[in-house]
Amino acid sequence: MNIFDEAISVLKSKVQIRKLFHDMHAEDMQRVISRIEAIYDEKLVAQMEAEEEVERKREAIEAVRKQMQELGLSADDLSGISGESSARKGKTRQRFQFSYENSQGETVSWEGATTGRIPGEFSDYLNRTGKDRKDCIIAEL
Repeated sequence: MNIFDEAISVLKSKVQIRKLFHDMHAEDMQRVISRIEAIYDEKLVAQMEAEEEVERKREAIEAVRKQMQELGLSADDLSGISGESSARKGKTRQRFQFSYENSQGETVSWEGATTGRIPGEFSDYLNRTGKDRKDCIIAEL
């Protein structure tokens, strides 16, 4: 249990709080209480603002849906216009079909790229034979 979990468990128990503050002066306790109340008020305000933002967005989405219905449009119509072909950014990796022999002498095929991680058996095969990955390509995908 870390220090934060321990502190929370102490603060959740009235008996534990009494033990913690039994030597503390009443004025010091009042300062601690006022600080905790200030933090509580900040937390409530932040929570209310977040709820208002969610409600504002919900109303805006509903207004857009209503307008789209009036115009006879759907979400599919929007995705066709935007011209976005894929969600992946960057260049696409070229994929290949590799063929190699495992330690039992069986021929195994594997799909992957010429860079990146490879199966352990394929790595063992490359080390055993001294071949390069590109030497094992049988087809481009």
